[in-house]
Amino acid sequence: MSQVVYLRPGDTTFAVRCETCLNAREGSLAARQRRARVEGSLRRDVDVGFRSCRLGHRLLVKRVRLVGATSRDFA
Repeated sequence: MSQVVYLRPGDTTFAVRCETCLNAREGSLAARQRRARVEGSLRRDVDVGFRSCRLGHRLLVKRVRLVGATSRDFA
């Protein structure tokens, strides 16, 4: 399963849940939700990064660039 996190131009941090962990059959839903939480950051001058959840599932982090938008549009 390919997991992608999209960040707006001005965002530098994110918190998401790993879909692979949520879809696992082991543990209660509450336990899966706690285990699936992934937090990270991406510098403003970087457009692509990677992050892994606690179990090693990889997430691709991409910054969305809007044509014609300036950085102050998202400040």
